[in-house]
Amino acid sequence: MLRRLVNLQRVTGAGLRLSPRVGREPAPFVAIVAVFLIASFLATPTLAQSFLGTGPAERLTLPPAGEPLRPAPPRPQGQAAQGQAAQGQAAQGQGPQSQAPEADPARRTMPVVAVVAAARRFPAGTRGYRLAGEEDALQFPVYVTEAQARGPAKLRVSYLSAISVAPEASELSGSVNGTKVGWTRIQAPGAVKVVEFPIPEGLLKAGYNAVALTASQRHRVDCSTEATYELWTQIDPSRSGLVVGQAADLDLKTLAALEPDESGALPIGVLLSERPSPERLERMIGAVQAVALIGRLAGPAVSFGPPLSGRAGLNLVVGTAAEIRGTDGVEELGAITGPRVALLAPRGSRAPTLVVTGPSAADVRQAIATLASSGDGSGTPAGARLAELTRGYPVQGGESLTLEQLGVASREFNGRLLRVGFTVRFPADFVPADYGKVMLHLAGGYAAGLESSAQIVVDINGRNAASVPLPYSRGEVFTDSAIPLPLSLWRPGLNRVEISAQLPTAADRTCDTLAPGARRARFLFLDRTRIDVPALARAVRSPDLAAVKAGAVPFLAPNLPTSAPRPRLVLPTPDRDSASAAATLAARLAIAAGRVIDFEIGSDEREAGGGRLVVAPVRALTPAALEAVGLDPAQVRSIWEGRAETVATPGPFGAEGVVTLDRLRRNLPMRCALPALTTPLRTAATTQAPAPAQGQIAAQAAPSPGPAEAPADSEADLVARWDETARGFGVVPAVLANAWAGLTQRAAETRDLALRLAGGPAPEAVPLNPRASLIIAQGSGQGTGGWFEDGTVLVTAPNASILKASVSCLVDPVVWTGLVGQAAFLDASDGSLSTVQPKRVGLIETQARGLANLRLVSAAWLSLNPGAYVAMTLIMALCLGLATTSLVRQLGRRNR
Repeated sequence: MLRRLVNLQRVTGAGLRLSPRVGREPAPFVAIVAVFLIASFLATPTLAQSFLGTGPAERLTLPPAGEPLRPAPPRPQGQAAQGQAAQGQAAQGQGPQSQAPEADPARRTMPVVAVVAAARRFPAGTRGYRLAGEEDALQFPVYVTEAQARGPAKLRVSYLSAISVAPEASELSGSVNGTKVGWTRIQAPGAVKVVEFPIPEGLLKAGYNAVALTASQRHRVDCSTEATYELWTQIDPSRSGLVVGQAADLDLKTLAALEPDESGALPIGVLLSERPSPERLERMIGAVQAVALIGRLAGPAVSFGPPLSGRAGLNLVVGTAAEIRGTDGVEELGAITGPRVALLAPRGSRAPTLVVTGPSAADVRQAIATLASSGDGSGTPAGARLAELTRGYPVQGGESLTLEQLGVASREFNGRLLRVGFTVRFPADFVPADYGKVMLHLAGGYAAGLESSAQIVVDINGRNAASVPLPYSRGEVFTDSAIPLPLSLWRPGLNRVEISAQLPTAADRTCDTLAPGARRARFLFLDRTRIDVPALARAVRSPDLAAVKAGAVPFLAPNLPTSAPRPRLVLPTPDRDSASAAATLAARLAIAAGRVIDFEIGSDEREAGGGRLVVAPVRALTPAALEAVGLDPAQVRSIWEGRAETVATPGPFGAEGVVTLDRLRRNLPMRCALPALTTPLRTAATTQAPAPAQGQIAAQAAPSPGPAEAPADSEADLVARWDETARGFGVVPAVLANAWAGLTQRAAETRDLALRLAGGPAPEAVPLNPRASLIIAQGSGQGTGGWFEDGTVLVTAPNASILKASVSCLVDPVVWTGLVGQAAFLDASDGSLSTVQPKRVGLIETQARGLANLRLVSAAWLSLNPGAYVAMTLIMALCLGLATTSLVRQLGRRNR
């Protein structure tokens, strides 16, 4: 003991100089050194940091198999109760990460005797699977059968978090039908963690159930508003869901209980033993649409070929009794004397099989109609309501809606950036333009002590719509703060509105998270906040992909006459991959339209008729088909010449076949992935260029700037422009220049229109994105009464395999909602979508002619065509001047 005291004196008095005796008994002195180093580290002031670094892609691995997967060793009798109490505490509190590490090394070598139970995964939604910011929530409507609701159930959450999330102040909780079932600290920056919360018996009900995941996150070292954007928790959809038994009592009424795959999509495998005729292929695609309508909350993923295996998805057999004769399991149906829809139970590892048949083709069509109407919307009140709100609250115009109706609840918030969002669905024939405003009436309040930069920002579809300052340092309570939101920022279909309250205080600069006022509420948001929607102009914009993804225009439209021709689905090369892509698109369009679309299958895109959906690899298309939607065939050929021979084979997690931590961190859609071979070694230019000389090869190796980039201004140009602006001499020339530019643009558009009517050359082609793996474009349609005489939507890719893989990414709800404009270019490796707006937009009427709608459509057209508005104003002013002059001449007495 005396020697230890002497050694301790040497350590503390001689700068941590260890004596030879210390090496024999190092434990106390190592602890002292560690305490000293920790104290020195804590004494150093910590600066704010950013945790936005990225690293190489890592393979995703589950945590080591824990206690539930190994046989428990025999325990002494006295430790049994203590072990059961500890197990209950882990299930009730933190989940697997709260368990103590195994002390017995022998237990680590025990073989695994069980596997993790499969989970009924969450369906894909427009929000994706990321919880971002200081407070966020994801809600999933999950349909379960009566047998699944009666059995034991758990809520499993697999997640990955940002390194900037402070675990001691952040938590992730789960709830089912409004009842909280468990919570855990958020602490998974380097590997995916899996937690399970037991669901009390009787909480799940047959039908739709509302499952919610809520995250409350705080930054480790930075209390600024900007740092809140670094906070995120990514849910891994492949392992998250409800741990319930397989639906053994599945029937036609409960087909919504079909389980999605690892990406949240609903796989539909259409069984084929031979090449189908076009008429049978029509019926197959119709049945696929009917199944998609029943499972409308999950994106479809259709494939033609062998049957699917596993719990996820559905096998589909469609045809007359003669066509499906010999198919495995069909003999169980017995004699088929009329329209028949039957569900065959799973056999071994095979997924359930749905048979749609009848004696004749007309009977099969009748069976498809019966299948489309067999869905069930029952469930708990919260679940049934969420199932409807997930598709967006329908808006027709003239409504006043409270945010409580849109699924938003009142809340108090003590962070720096509050974000509240909701989704509304506008009609497919809504005309977005500046002829009116949606009024947002905020109700709530903010606390005293906010800085002068505090404000409320409203975003619509990712674009800033309005901002309102919070000016009073003493705080304020408001009941009706009106904020106008222009109609031009809304679009047909789903619209996401984000209300953000930026709430910085002076205390955030010191960033003391343990201060007494750190948890004080800063903002109050009330659910009686409402939006007032004005009357909407009803007409279809053409071309506009937003109308296509919102309501399957031009294939369906309001007030479509019965005499209108059937929409055509053109497959120039009806191979399995192209047919799978076409069926997936048709199913997604049926979900948007809310009904089965009666497509007529054809192979010639030049045939006249109504709306046409052309799905084919680019080599199968004629130059005229590309030019009809504004594409230049030479440019398309040049950017895809290096990828036409490659093959894309999507796996269970996309084309890569495996999910990685890097993909989870980047929040990429699970089905958006292409193998490395589909990415060319060089990006082909959009125009043909001469071969470079030997000395120019090195210069051309560097990537050229994109079309949006421009060379930087020189210092002299910057100084001259600022000097001119300061003197005020550039105002009038700028106005004249803008007017001249607008006049020349209108003249060019008029010239293009005249040339097109006279049979001259087509206008300038749509600029292409060289990184695109899929192009979807729409041609300008013409028509009356809601149907199109010549409306074409073209979907193409370098080859059939890439077409199937890219369409599987396109129909993901996160990607699908971004379709707007005349053309869209999808990079299926990461789900990025770039769009091109049309230079000219036409309006096709869809409603019965009336003065009210005509006035709104006219106002919308004038706002979309400001040149015509100015010309009409000048003509009216000229007419008024001439009329006034002629009237004045006849009055008074003429002087002689």
